[in-house]
Amino acid sequence: MEENNNNENEQNKKNICFENHCWKKCLGMLVAAFLGGFLAFYFVADQMMYKYHHHYFNPKKFEKRMFDDFEKSYKNDLKYFDDMFKKHARLPKIKNDDLVMPFFMMDSVKIKTEFEDNSFNIIIGLKPFQYDENKINYNVEGRKLTVFGESTVKDNETEQDIAFSQDFILPHNADITNIKKEKDGKKLIISVPLKDKE
Repeated sequence: MEENNNNENEQNKKNICFENHCWKKCLGMLVAAFLGGFLAFYFVADQMMYKYHHHYFNPKKFEKRMFDDFEKSYKNDLKYFDDMFKKHARLPKIKNDDLVMPFFMMDSVKIKTEFEDNSFNIIIGLKPFQYDENKINYNVEGRKLTVFGESTVKDNETEQDIAFSQDFILPHNADITNIKKEKDGKKLIISVPLKDKE
């Protein structure tokens, strides 16, 4: 009898022990189910993003569409110009002589500066002035050197007056009392000597 009582006590202890630890097993199963669900959701979402990312943004397709758009725009512009020229084909023809640019429009006054052999040089192209250096002069006020010139240009049936004026700020050591103006081929050089710095 005692053995039966001992067996029942042991079974009761097992049942009590099982009942006391039941919540831990349930918690473990819930955590495992949550982790499994989370990992499954993550895997499916990752596969979907990979699929849609490569499906919707393909650099080669994007580049092709961009160049196709450029080409379409270019063709539309060409068609517009062709249509415009066809509309105006009935206008009176313009003679080539009317389109010739006058001499003074083609040749602007070319000026450049340089430092050479202890002097500040201003080099002026003489072509718009028919290579006459006397049509260009200069004026000095303090450290400001103003170069100016004017000329009348005749070309076929047109006659135009051209003029220019440009100011230059001279270096601190410029010797303004010894400025030289000399013609060198097709250029005029206004040379300002520089004093040695003390």
